[in-house]
Amino acid sequence: MVTIKDVAKKAKVSIATVSAVINSNKFVSDELKERVEIAIKELEYRPNKIARSLKKKETYLIGVIVTEITNPFYPLMFKGVEDVALANKYNLMLCTSGDNPQKEYELVQSMVDHGVDGIVLATIDKENSKSIQLLEQEGVPHILINRAPQKYKGNLVRINSYKVGELATEFLINMGHEDIAFIGGDRLNSWEREKGYKDTLTKHGIKLKNNRIIMSDYGIDSAYQGIQQLIESDDLPTAIFAASDIMAFGTIKALLDKGYKIPQDISVIGSDNISFSEDFLIPLTTVDAQTYEIGKMGCEILIASLTNKDGIENQKHLLEPKVIIRKSCQSIKNERKGDSK
Repeated sequence: MVTIKDVAKKAKVSIATVSAVINSNKFVSDELKERVEIAIKELEYRPNKIARSLKKKETYLIGVIVTEITNPFYPLMFKGVEDVALANKYNLMLCTSGDNPQKEYELVQSMVDHGVDGIVLATIDKENSKSIQLLEQEGVPHILINRAPQKYKGNLVRINSYKVGELATEFLINMGHEDIAFIGGDRLNSWEREKGYKDTLTKHGIKLKNNRIIMSDYGIDSAYQGIQQLIESDDLPTAIFAASDIMAFGTIKALLDKGYKIPQDISVIGSDNISFSEDFLIPLTTVDAQTYEIGKMGCEILIASLTNKDGIENQKHLLEPKVIIRKSCQSIKNERKGDSK
């Protein structure tokens, strides 16, 4: 870890001069200022302004980073964090990363500089996360919720997304569906749900057709476009499993706009059980990802680690999902029996 002493040594000035340049509280000649700034840049020194001045005093401030707040999934998760934080007299700093790792890293830097006591991260997919490396380097308590790399060794709370894929696919197969498509995106939970879906098909001896994996982002419009392309192929499955409820909404909208009936013509199951799922155009059958509970439990563990300095390490909680049955799926067992006669 680069220190202010390292900067002073490289710039060949005193620590007091480096401090004066960083804080702009004393006059420093342009020549010395330039030397210090060059040393800071070359060493990649990052002055921890507010946290340094606080000298490790508690601020009762927790940082929270989520991907977005336009998707109802994240506000519900944040509510779980907020309820626990406020009950324990902590305030929250909420930011969104938009799934941009560099933005996420800069947000983490800013939160550390603002002296947060700890950080809740709902956005980490990769093993080599710069954000995690920074937090570990700075010694800032943190917890991963919603998403976490497979080999992550710290505290985490998330849904068992592989099990989400298994449950959704098993549910559809038990209703007689064998031709099932999957629509997902480039996030950890989607990767794991896709794997659960594929493994369950294989377990039942069902061959996956080439055009049954549809890639989207997590928006309604992108899912709508992806399903439109599937419709235009004139080769529809009997059911579609979406890696999120938002993608399920886009899927259903695309099918309805083309004159298909849900679930009479095609069944659709989502994932997450967000707040609008029950009140959508077609009440959505989905897999409950315990979104509120993830936020609640994650914040409880973080605060426990803040109040018990020796205590809470390497807690890993994979919560169990469950299918919520509504009106967007229909059994076709009788139809299949009729076809075999």
